[in-house]
Amino acid sequence: MNQQLIFNNDFQYDTGRQAVRFSCLVAGLKVNCFVRLAEGAKPSQFLATIIADAFQWEDRAEQAIADDNYTEAGEVWL
Repeated sequence: MNQQLIFNNDFQYDTGRQAVRFSCLVAGLKVNCFVRLAEGAKPSQFLATIIADAFQWEDRAEQAIADDNYTEAGEVWL
């Protein structure tokens, strides 16, 4: 695990963005990561699925951050 990357346990559904949001600290800076709602999925069930697979999503986020895959707003979308 990257010592400069710390994931927060703050998974939540963002209604405005239609995505699950979680955050991490990258060298002390907070980065928001998003997983877009799957088509046809109910937000509460989708959130529960993402939380159940949290380590997998954190690994994906870690790779995206290592690859510098940020949006112009400094977010990571998976």
